[in-house]
Amino acid sequence: MTTTAPATITLSPAQLTQYREEGYTLVRGLIPTAAMAAVKAELLRIEEGDHPYPPEHFQTLDPSKVRNAKGGPIGAGVQLPSKLSPSFKAVADHANLQSAMAQLLGGPVKRFTDQCGIKTRHIKTDQGGRSYFHQDSYYWKIAPELGCNCWIPADAVGKDAIALAVMPGSQKGWKLLEHEQYYDDPPFFGGRATEPFKRLRIPLDKIDFSKEKLVPMQPGDGLFFTNYTWHRSEPNRSGQTLCFYAIAYQRDLGTAPK
Repeated sequence: MTTTAPATITLSPAQLTQYREEGYTLVRGLIPTAAMAAVKAELLRIEEGDHPYPPEHFQTLDPSKVRNAKGGPIGAGVQLPSKLSPSFKAVADHANLQSAMAQLLGGPVKRFTDQCGIKTRHIKTDQGGRSYFHQDSYYWKIAPELGCNCWIPADAVGKDAIALAVMPGSQKGWKLLEHEQYYDDPPFFGGRATEPFKRLRIPLDKIDFSKEKLVPMQPGDGLFFTNYTWHRSEPNRSGQTLCFYAIAYQRDLGTAPK
């Protein structure tokens, strides 16, 4: 779906400059908290297996390592949730999100993909549901400056509570670093797969962690970053299940400017 949504929010010159120069910017109150509460309620049902959705939409944690309160497998990642429920679609296509994307990408945009994460309280391993520094375009292959991701928490997030960290300026030069493969702990399975899959990360010895920026956020805040910006997530040490929604848009080059 292509959109030229009206500017329901207007990003400040400082936000636009930060995105251009540092590769990310934070927009407070992007999505109404009620909409994020509806998303969180859906995700908690998914965590416990109380949903009608097909397995193709899920990444599940290794059931030999961790199970939900009912003893079933935990869907820790939801792919294309906007196709499953109006609660998800209301966020993925929210006018505020579309408007901000159009301003950051400089013209008409269309949604590229969306996914939700359930950082479950049931994980007790050291990794704790964290992700490692990576660049989205290493997966997606979207050309420089044409794609943007928005990460929106359904809970208050911070250190040891699934917040994202970004590496300011890491998009400069629009280069993809070589990524290495690794298994999550506990491992992830995709859809109906019977074998766990590996994910990708920038090798740890290539990273100067003193330069990263950890971004505490409230439910409905939006952290926008380019598809080349290095980013990672904190583990979940909160004792509670914490959730997020990540929606990627890209510039629609097939739409002529007005």
